[in-house]
This record gives sequence, C-alpha cells and structure tokens, in this order.
Amino acid sequence: MEYLLDSYAWLEYFGNNADYAPFVEGKKGGVPYTAASSLAEVVRVLVRRKLDKKDVLRAVQFVRDKSIVLPLESENAVAAGFLAEEFGLHFSDALIYSFAGKNRRLVTGDPHFKKLANVEFIE
Repeated sequence: MEYLLDSYAWLEYFGNNADYAPFVEGKKGGVPYTAASSLAEVVRVLVRRKLDKKDVLRAVQFVRDKSIVLPLESENAVAAGFLAEEFGLHFSDALIYSFAGKNRRLVTGDPHFKKLANVEFIE
C-alpha cells in the first residue's frame, strides 16, 4: 500500500506528533507521496505561525526530500471538481483527495476526510 501525506499530516509531524512518523519515515508503505498543492498549505500555515522564510523553506525542502511530490495534472483537477461536489469538500481538499485511490491511502487527521474511503485517519 502506498500513502499520500497531506499538509495536516506534515504539520502534525513537524509538531512532533509521533503517530505520523512511521509514514514520513517510510516504515509504512515505503516512501510517501505528497501532492504539490499541499506544499502551499504547509507554507501558509508556517508563515502564519511566524516562522521566518528560511525555516519555512527548510520545511518544504524536508517534505521534498522525504516524499515523492506529485504535480497537479489536468486529470486531478477534473477529478477534484467531481469529488468536491460528491463529498462536499473544499476545492483544496478535493485536490488532495484526487491523488488517493485503492492503492494509495491518504494519511491525515483533517476531519473533512474522516469518513471517506482510502483514508488512514489519525486522531
């Protein structure tokens, strides 16, 4: 099984939530995946937390080094539109969810995803 880490997962990991460590460290399913759009959310949250630009960029580089970053393709954008309507997701959440599937589970603690298929929900 492959795993996709969203911004929630990365931010929890950076906050020392040990429940996310096995996914980040590749102990579950090998090298994790991250949707490129998750990088924007990680940056946004870290800037709001008043980290300086150097530390924010260091965090982004860490995500790039520890995961396979998946670019947004037109197929994901179209799928996200359908997913947003089907599950009542915000567009940004639907973009992330478009990368999950029967062979790739989304790892998150974001309550928007709690009841969805292909989600490894961490409380």
